[in-house]
Amino acid sequence: MTTMEDLTKTQIVLLTLLVSFITSIATGIITVSLLAQAPQGVTQTIDRVVERTVEKVVPAQGGVTTREVTVVKEGDAIISAIESSSKSIVRIKSPNDAIGAKPFYAIGVIVNKQGYVISDKREVANGNTYTIVLHDGTELPATLSKVVDGVNLVMFRIQAEDSKLRALSPLTISKENPKLGQTVVAIQGPEKTTIAVGRVLSLDSVSNSSMTDIVPSTEIQGSPLLNLSGELVGLKTSNSDLSITPSVYTNALSLSKFVSGN
Repeated sequence: MTTMEDLTKTQIVLLTLLVSFITSIATGIITVSLLAQAPQGVTQTIDRVVERTVEKVVPAQGGVTTREVTVVKEGDAIISAIESSSKSIVRIKSPNDAIGAKPFYAIGVIVNKQGYVISDKREVANGNTYTIVLHDGTELPATLSKVVDGVNLVMFRIQAEDSKLRALSPLTISKENPKLGQTVVAIQGPEKTTIAVGRVLSLDSVSNSSMTDIVPSTEIQGSPLLNLSGELVGLKTSNSDLSITPSVYTNALSLSKFVSGN
């Protein structure tokens, strides 16, 4: 009978590789079986973990460098995106109606320190004063600044002294449109902030818009769509009927073009 002592070094290495291969297959089978029996909430949590590799070059003796790897959970990235953008999201109120009330118009996004706010183009009235409600409840007057035929966006400008304008927190518009399968966060709520998390299902290059799996009944016009870095990648506009169609957002590149005028 052949014993371990009788094996050559090459045979020992091959035997080790064979055992490792068989072990890895068995581990995979057991893992799949356990996941199949796990509750849906557990598997969703596992699926929604995003691994991001952050490389940090550290000088070492002999010219050897090391790499630090940081694992970031998607939930933490969502929280960070919401917190970083919260001061940039405003509520817009229409001019006084017949009884003197200021009805809710839409959510808006501050895009620069000059007090410009973009939102959905609903029914707008030139020459009228709108009200911008900041994140802390401060109300500032605003006037209609830009409307373009055929574009479902509108821009307002806050009317306030320079000190208040400099205190504003503009939201960065992403330099690229969202991608298929990308996780996105919609900021909603006419009075208090609520959120909805979804993924991009399809892209329309003709209208430069994206469709997500966010439930339409929870949407609100002007709702900003964020990526996990807290950048603006889309805006809910009137290019779809909220009650019957999936969630469609005007993409970042169209927003940038509208803001810059190019």
